Amino acid sequence: MSATTEEIRTADDRATPPPPPTGAGDRRSLRRATHVFRPHRVLPATIVALVLAVVAALVAIEVIGGLFGSPPGLLPVEQLNSLGRDTRWNDSLPFAVCGLAILLGLVLLFLAVKPGRPRAVVLTSADPQVVMGIETVGMSRHLARAAESVPGVSSAQVTVSARKVRVAASSPLRDVAGLDEQIRTAVTERVDELAPMAGRPTVRVTVRRRQD
Repeated sequence: MSATTEEIRTADDRATPPPPPTGAGDRRSLRRATHVFRPHRVLPATIVALVLAVVAALVAIEVIGGLFGSPPGLLPVEQLNSLGRDTRWNDSLPFAVCGLAILLGLVLLFLAVKPGRPRAVVLTSADPQVVMGIETVGMSRHLARAAESVPGVSSAQVTVSARKVRVAASSPLRDVAGLDEQIRTAVTERVDELAPMAGRPTVRVTVRRRQD
């Protein structure tokens, strides 16, 4: 009895493994996705913008009031004028102010160029134009449930970083030999199901006996 074309095609599909998703291991796609999920320095930028806006408004009000002959006195203009007249360029005060301004500028530039740590783990997508991710908190809970599914584990806490997954598990068993390897296997399988674009992180497991 000969097999039909559809049966042969189905058998070939089962025998041939599916191709890896597009973008898997692609550094360009990883950089793009990481940039999308990387949080910006919203709080420092907001504080700097507010400070500059307040200072500019005070200066503008003081200058406009001085042009009309009635300065509001919001800024110590006279004291600043006296300080400017009495201070020489070779004094220590200009060097200190310039050094502080340079340091503050470098700090702000560093914060602008290097944003905060990503709050999500980038996952591999079949479409390079589609960016997927899972929050590190959600991934930690997901992997903790995988660790707690191992027989003999009563509870587990997982910490996820870019390259490492740390599992701290508790067990009521007296003999916990080999339990760490079982937990590592369960957590690693769950990580492979998520398919992080940066690759499989190192899984480190610590097992403690729970004292009743």
